[in-house]
Amino acid sequence: MNKKIIGMLHLLPLPGSPNYFGNFNEVIDRAKQDLENLLEGGINTVNIENYGDVPFSNKPAKPITVSAFTKIVSHLESEFDFDFGVQVMRNDAISGLSIAEITGASFIRVNVLTGAVVAEEGIIEGDARSLMDLKKQLNSKVQVFADVLVKHAVPLGNQDLRLTAKATVERNLADGIILTGDITGEEASVEDLKLLKQELNKPILIGSGINKDNVNVFLEHCDGVIVGTSLKKDNQTNNPISVINVKEFVKSITY
Repeated sequence: MNKKIIGMLHLLPLPGSPNYFGNFNEVIDRAKQDLENLLEGGINTVNIENYGDVPFSNKPAKPITVSAFTKIVSHLESEFDFDFGVQVMRNDAISGLSIAEITGASFIRVNVLTGAVVAEEGIIEGDARSLMDLKKQLNSKVQVFADVLVKHAVPLGNQDLRLTAKATVERNLADGIILTGDITGEEASVEDLKLLKQELNKPILIGSGINKDNVNVFLEHCDGVIVGTSLKKDNQTNNPISVINVKEFVKSITY
C-alpha cells in the first residue's frame, strides 16, 4: 500500500467519564483486543481516541482522563509493534500532544485547530498558537492533522472550505488536513476532496464514511484514510473491531 491506512481504536469509557463502569482492566483488555484484530487484519497504523467518554466537553480533558489515556497507550506501545496517533476528545490538542510526546505517537488529530464551531458541546474554539508553542517548546516531531469544517459541528464565521483549509495549513501550521462528512460514518465529498487536492501541497486524509466499497474512490485523490465504523462487528461504531471486516477491507484496497 502506498497510501496511509489508519484504523480507529475507540477506547471504552475512561475513569472520570459518566459511562465508566469501574473496571479499568477491562478497558485496557478491550483496547488490546481491538488493536490485535486491526494488526492481524493488516492495518498497522491506528488513531487512538477516547470515544467512549460521552458526553464530550468543550473544555480541556480532566487529569484522570489524561492519566488513564496515557496508561492505556503505554500498555499498547509496550506490547505491540505499530504506528499510532492520539486524539483527546472533543478538542484537547494540548493533552493530545502531551500524551503523544510521552508515548511515542507519530501524530495527533485535532478537530478544531482554527476558527470556532458550534457543536453539541457548545462553542469550540481553535487555539493553534498554544499548540504550536508547546510543540516548539518540546521540540516535538509529532505531526498535527486537523479537521477542516469538522463533523458534528457548524462553523462560526467563514464556511468556505478552500479558504479554511488553506488557513489551517498555511497560517496555523497543520501538517495535514482531514476531510469528513457531516457525522461519524458519513462519506466526505469527492468533489470537495478534488478541490482541496488542487489547492494544497499538504497531505489530505479522509476521516469518515470509508468502507471496502468506496475506499479506492477516495484513495485515487487523497493521501490516506481513517476508517472505523466499517471495521466494527455489524458495522456499528460502538462494537469491537471485527478481524474479518478488517481483512476484507484491506483486501479491497488497490492503491
